[in-house]
Amino acid sequence: MGEFVAAVVGFPGLLFTAALVVCCGFWMLVALGRVGAGAFDADVELDAWGLGGVPVAGAVSWVIAVAWFMTVTGSMLADLVAPGGMTHAVLEVVLLIGSPVVGRRVARRLMGSPAGLPRDPARSGMVSAPRPAVARDPSMAAGP
Repeated sequence: MGEFVAAVVGFPGLLFTAALVVCCGFWMLVALGRVGAGAFDADVELDAWGLGGVPVAGAVSWVIAVAWFMTVTGSMLADLVAPGGMTHAVLEVVLLIGSPVVGRRVARRLMGSPAGLPRDPARSGMVSAPRPAVARDPSMAAGP
């Protein structure tokens, strides 16, 4: 249990632990009805991360959760492989940089990100123009 706590409050884990606490606090406020789940959708664009078009709170929550899990697990494994020294420090820096990248990939998979698709089909020209109404000639109507 001591190794787990050390990984949670250690160097790379502490950054994501703090973010996870904020994330859990946000979802608690959503559960209590104090804030809407889409509260950040108008404020943040995730197109640069390849997550455009998905709810911001959900995508960021997945990135943080996966990054936290990876840093805590990776820190515990790094302690087993290289208990100290430069190798351990390098492994922790790799965890710090790699965890959000893997978290983004997981979020894209789980959220079903429409990466590569335009956000607004009307603006991209993918929506066709409405068809004009066809006037029917009553003399051409089929019938007996």
